[in-house]
Parts: sequence; C-alpha cells; structure tokens
Amino acid sequence: MMHRRHFLRSAGVALGLPFFESLGPAAEAAQPQRFAFIYTPNGYYQKALLPAKMAAGHSPLSLTRTLEPLAQIKDHVTLVTGLDRQFVPGTGVHAQCGSCWLSSSPPQESLDGGFPTNTTLDQVIARHISQDTVLPSLELSTNDFADNKETKYYECISWYGPGYAANAEKNPRAVFQRLFGRSKGGPTHSILDAVLGGARSLQKRLGGDDRAKLNEYLESVRATEQRIQRAEVAARRIGRPPLPEPQGIPEKRGDYLRLMADLFVHAFQNDLTRVATLMIDPERWDSPRMYHDLFDKPENHHVLTHTKGDEAREKLTQIDRFHMEFYAYVVQRLAAARLLDSTTLVMGSGISDGEQHNYADLEVLIAGGGWKRGHFHYEGKHPLANLWLTLAQSTGAPQERFADSTGVLSGLHA
Repeated sequence: MMHRRHFLRSAGVALGLPFFESLGPAAEAAQPQRFAFIYTPNGYYQKALLPAKMAAGHSPLSLTRTLEPLAQIKDHVTLVTGLDRQFVPGTGVHAQCGSCWLSSSPPQESLDGGFPTNTTLDQVIARHISQDTVLPSLELSTNDFADNKETKYYECISWYGPGYAANAEKNPRAVFQRLFGRSKGGPTHSILDAVLGGARSLQKRLGGDDRAKLNEYLESVRATEQRIQRAEVAARRIGRPPLPEPQGIPEKRGDYLRLMADLFVHAFQNDLTRVATLMIDPERWDSPRMYHDLFDKPENHHVLTHTKGDEAREKLTQIDRFHMEFYAYVVQRLAAARLLDSTTLVMGSGISDGEQHNYADLEVLIAGGGWKRGHFHYEGKHPLANLWLTLAQSTGAPQERFADSTGVLSGLHA
C-alpha cells in the first residue's frame, strides 16, 4: 500500500490531497490538522440550552431542547461551559463580543483604540499549520444585509493584528472563484527575479535598517509568489472543481449557510487551506432577518433577546436550534469527506446571555479533532483563553500563554 506522504513526494509536490480509498488507513493517519470556527451572535437562550442541573467536571452530554438537533452526531461532540471573558469598558456591550472572541490580547491591553483586539486564535494556528497551503486561512460570513451600518467590530471575528481585520467574504461565488478559479495567464518568469537586479543596486545605497526592510519586502514578494505557484499546482491537481460555481447568495437562509460550509469543507478536502472562520451574523445588527421554514416573517434576533414573554423565548430557542442544525450538518459533511478526525470544528458566541450581555459562563461546542466527548463544565473563574490555549498547543505551536489564560484545560484531549 502506498503511504500518502510517499505519494506526495513521488508526485513532485508537497501538498495534501483528498482522501483516496485506495490508500486506506495510512492516508487517514497522514491527514494534517484543520480548524474551523463558527460564530453565532447575541448569545443563546440559556434555559433551553443548558440542563437544569450541572456539576463541575466531566459528564455525558444532555440533549436539551436546543441541543436536540445534535442527536445523530452526539458521539462526535464536546460541550464546554462555564468559561469567562472580561468586558473592557469604553466600547458598546456588543462590540467586543465577536471582535474579541478569538483575540489573543489580554483585557488590560486595549491595543486598538478601546478594543483588546490582537492576532486571533485562527491566525495564530494558521501561521503554524498553513504555511504550505494556497491560502493561509479562509474568512467567510453569511451576513447578506445591504445596510452596513455597523463598524467592523460587529462583523469581523478574525484579526491579523490590532486594528487589522481579516475581512470576510460574503458571496459564495466569489469564494468559489478564489478557491477554484483558473489563472488567465501571467508572467512566465519569477516575480522576484524581475526585481532582484534593481534591489541589489539599491541595497548598496541603504543603511542597515533600510536593508533589513528591503529584505523583508523581498521575502514577502517571494512568499506571495510561492502561494501563486501553489495555487497553479493545486488547480492542475484538482482539475474540474468539486462543485458547480454558485450564482450568488441563495435566497433561503439555510441554503446560504450550508453552501458556505460546503465551500470551506471542499477547501479542506483539497488542502487549499487548513483554517477557516464563518461568522453567521453580526452582533446587534438591528435589521430583521428572514429565517426560512421557521417563521412567516423576518425576525430581529438581537431585539428578541431583549423582549419579555414566552413568545420571544420560543423564537430564540428556534433560532438557536436552527444554528445547531447547521452545526450538525457541517459535522456530517466533514465525516462524509473523511475529515472529521483531523478537523476541530468550534462553534460559540462572545456572550452567553444576550439579554444580560453576560461575558461569563460561555458555551463552546467542539466536534472532531480527537477531543474527549461529553460535557465539561467549569465553576469559578476559568478564562475562555484557557480553551484557546489548549487548541493552540494541540497543533504543536510554541504557545505558552494566550491572552489572559491561566493554563490549559486538562482532560479535554482524548
């Protein structure tokens, strides 16, 4: 039987391939790690999500009303509850929910105006495991609102560094073209070779600091060129794209979410990237959203979190279940593609309770990736950053701390 790594070397490329049945278990064993982070806004309706009684430690996962859609994938899912974040005064109560969910900046380090944004977990991981892929990471959003009245802090969860958001692509067609588009021709010689001649003469006239800056520039050009070359190799390797080119944003909400998930699963399957983020919707955004097949008219998720009465709570539960159904779909897609064991799929929100704007007692779902199954509940002060540190260290990244972490979550990894 041909080992997957040997196959890649004999093909003359150092890129991963989709799972091939003929390679058997050796191919699965050689799968690289992958991570996907799905963000849902405005928290969850707690009484329908959590069991009535919870004890600290590990226990079997209870399929509460909100979690019932996970029944078929229960054996692949880990629920982590009781983790905390710290809200930094000076910005709106929703502004830090998504923008700082994956942030690696401690709360006392407001490096971006009043925001503790910094290089987010997905980007930290991408720099460690996606160095030889076409795209270091893939940022997606299913926010199709035309009235973009909120700032980037309400609809960006991935950040390259303080103040530098990794703006997400919202149009499935644009994502498809980025992943599977074909080159329309270009230079036949190295970009770097074309600038080296002038660079050598320029270096003689530069001081030490400026020479270092020029070398950094040339290295960035080389890195860009190498990614272009990888894209060309990948295009030849993939051949015909694995799905039809989307015509745009689907009309139905569920179709839109599933199409975006299909795109990042195909990106994983063809090793075009190993890290993806998907923002379901922005925080607070006070425009009604049509949840097809749930309600007869558009509903405002944020407003519902602040509306009293059983009718509003029932609608919040339905929206939460809708997102759980989507999560289950992604898990099943990864399993069908033989990617679930090598992919850590995370879903959560930046606050636990949308009505109270509670930054403590957060809930996070994890599937795949070899994590221990069941429900892990933490009492007392346990920073969300402890979970992010645990995920980062699982990649082998030399990460001793992450934001305000106090240590890894022991027992979480199987």
